[in-house]
Amino acid sequence: MTQERQDERREFLRIPVTTRVKFKDGNREEILFTDDLSEGGLFLKSETPPFKGTVLELEISVPNIDKLIKLKGEVAWRLEGKGCGVKFLRITQAQRKLIKSFIQGLSEES
Repeated sequence: MTQERQDERREFLRIPVTTRVKFKDGNREEILFTDDLSEGGLFLKSETPPFKGTVLELEISVPNIDKLIKLKGEVAWRLEGKGCGVKFLRITQAQRKLIKSFIQGLSEES
């Protein structure tokens, strides 16, 4: 799928940003970094990303926010050696608001 086609399907504005993410996938636990972030998901950089359909427990560290954003996400797609796209599951309004305000702050700076 081309980047243009992916952008057409996106529901939320996606901003290129590096944030720290701790994730758990069954027995596997890692700390990785994002390549981009939106209210609906993120791209997780990894040489060996989890497989499509895998549900992850995420702890997202967002600059200027004192607490971690803890939520679940599902791997929507993966690219071996690069990373995976993760769609948030059951995100609360409060969590969405925190991510949205962070993203809006970044987009105003650029």
